[in-house]
Amino acid sequence: MEKNKKINILFDLNHPADVNFFKHSINKLHKKHNIKVIYRGRGSLHKIIKYELPLIKPFQIGSHKKSFFSKVFFQLVRELKILKYLIQNKIDIVVCFGSTSALSSWLLKVPYLAFDDDFEYKIPFYYANIFCTQHIYPDFITFTNNKTIKYSGFKELAYLHPNHLRLNHTKLSEFNLKKNKYIFIREIKGVSLNYSSKKTILDKIISSVVKRGLKIVLSIEDKSLVNKYKDHCIILEEPVSDYYSIIYNALFVISSGDTVSRESALLGVPVIFTGNRKMSVNETLVKENIMYQLDEIKLIDELINNINLSFKQSSRKRINSLIDKKWHDTNKVILDCINKFLV
Repeated sequence: MEKNKKINILFDLNHPADVNFFKHSINKLHKKHNIKVIYRGRGSLHKIIKYELPLIKPFQIGSHKKSFFSKVFFQLVRELKILKYLIQNKIDIVVCFGSTSALSSWLLKVPYLAFDDDFEYKIPFYYANIFCTQHIYPDFITFTNNKTIKYSGFKELAYLHPNHLRLNHTKLSEFNLKKNKYIFIREIKGVSLNYSSKKTILDKIISSVVKRGLKIVLSIEDKSLVNKYKDHCIILEEPVSDYYSIIYNALFVISSGDTVSRESALLGVPVIFTGNRKMSVNETLVKENIMYQLDEIKLIDELINNINLSFKQSSRKRINSLIDKKWHDTNKVILDCINKFLV
């Protein structure tokens, strides 16, 4: 491409975690290039995009579906709409976490960079690999071919790395919270194929925590359940400006979502993952005794009762050492991969 030419770069965002993953790269690239953002409607995703990327005008294409067959059918429909969008906006390069724009980009021979970290979710992983230009993911995934670029670390370090994380503790006083005197719970809605077989144990978790006299901050994806838990929990309404500060200052975290589980662990907060998924991305954090799989213990009460302030401090020390000495700033990885196509 011509030197100093403005490039039309498209980011396809399909999950709140995608916004966090790309937001620093988008804001930096926006200064020199034409940035477009499309998204698939899901929950509060549009609000989160507008909050995190106020200078970008996002465009919705498609919506999140529940069943396997509706996901496949409407993804193909969405690909056709993206194909039209790529042509109309003269897109030079497409960037996504996963495979959701892979086919349309491939048909038009537009470079497609697929970032990833979920090798266990086989169909999207191989779909992305077949049609992408480059497939970029952490080195704990053993699969390799001529499209692969690997880095050491986690996708969440694109925004939780000390180079980028800025914590603001104002929400703690607003919610009358004190450091290490509450727990944070994230409960996802069971509509994703990854979690379709998960049975919630939220009632039991809340009961166990209440017995300890700790406050509970609850981030719940299924808003129809808010009234059920509002008497025992502080319910977050996303987007929340101090989201990671609330996690950082919790005594521990319980999450059915794998992204929030890793975010908590990388912030040095012990986390119990209740998502019923075995993922290679989590193995290092489990081995470091920062993340715990629920099925590894007989009763959730046993683990809850073993987590205290000194336990958390030890966890944070270990994780900070790994970030400092071993794991990459993932945002730099993103920009390096994109910039190769801008020269």
